[in-house]
Amino acid sequence: MYALTPALQPYDWGDAETIPHMLGTPVTGEPVAEAWWGAHTSAPAIATGSEGVSRGLDEVIAEDPVRALGPEVAQAYGGVLPFLLKVLAIRKPLSLQVHPHADQAAAGFAREQELGVPLDAAARLFKDPRPKPELVVALTPLVVLTGFRPVAALRADLAFMDADGARVLEGVLDDADDDDDAISEYIDTCLRGIQPMPVLVSMKAAVAAGHGSASMHIAADALDAHPGDAGALVALAMNAVTLAPGEAAYTGAGIVHSYQRGVGLEIMANSDNVIRAGLTHKPMDLGQLLYLAHTSPSDPVLPAVDVEGAVTRFSTLAPEFALSLLRRGAIVAPPGPRIVLAVEGTTTVVAGGRTAVLAAGEAVFIAHAEGSAAIETGGMTAVASTPAR
Repeated sequence: MYALTPALQPYDWGDAETIPHMLGTPVTGEPVAEAWWGAHTSAPAIATGSEGVSRGLDEVIAEDPVRALGPEVAQAYGGVLPFLLKVLAIRKPLSLQVHPHADQAAAGFAREQELGVPLDAAARLFKDPRPKPELVVALTPLVVLTGFRPVAALRADLAFMDADGARVLEGVLDDADDDDDAISEYIDTCLRGIQPMPVLVSMKAAVAAGHGSASMHIAADALDAHPGDAGALVALAMNAVTLAPGEAAYTGAGIVHSYQRGVGLEIMANSDNVIRAGLTHKPMDLGQLLYLAHTSPSDPVLPAVDVEGAVTRFSTLAPEFALSLLRRGAIVAPPGPRIVLAVEGTTTVVAGGRTAVLAAGEAVFIAHAEGSAAIETGGMTAVASTPAR
């Protein structure tokens, strides 16, 4: 077993207190948006073994992938841990974004490598050759925008706005061949076809007057953090979901999404490929986004939840990861690469002949070769793993 110290991300949308309080570290006043427990080469967790030596978890796994991951997982994922576990503390909206599927990620990464774009360049879109499906579980009420809502619902909100640009957007929707084309053309027009400010001002005024849907209110709120950002008009077209603690949302390839506020536990494929569409000061690539995005209106994907005794499991189609929550109980987890994170209370983990007692915010990595793991908690613990193959 290796004790894990997470890599912290100081993105400007983050909350300054939530993650430091969870980890028991000083509050500096600077944002701490994400804590990463994983082995992505751009920000690996630090793994400390029983001998007291600390190094990146990616290095530990690369030293002996079969021992760390098991032969099947090591072969399937090229000796790389296929999942990444995070906690997100969201004070203001994240960028509207989309992730590629596996073939798109591999092709995009190879193309940028051939062009010589540095991995740490701001304009770099593909940081690795892997897809990035993701699952977020709310730890507090969590507001999420995910996928696109029916065109008729979007048109109803535009009708509350008196700006000429809103009439242009209505015309775009009316002239489209189908709903897929309508949303695609709407996004393009919002981001580069109209002067957005009058429409944004009109949207804020309509919301202040009590008009509009939940999506419209969330889009207007996003302008407080991103003044004048035309991405708020893209947000207007999206499904709005508020997850209660313990509820989850799944984002597959091609689904435009944005987390707006709250605290969440997130597991994803081990990737950092993000293409943005607004509500951000970071570079955007509208052509790439429209190529990758599924713009047909669709319902949010809220995974089925299987509760068996003290264990809650979330069902997704992602082959890279599985997530279980253990509440006030005990389990024996079968062999496999696992990250165990104590979210609340104290957790005891026994594996490979060693015992670790974790306070809230502490985590361990258990190698496949260490066999089954006995996990017991008086609070709540997250167990990240790969699905049975």
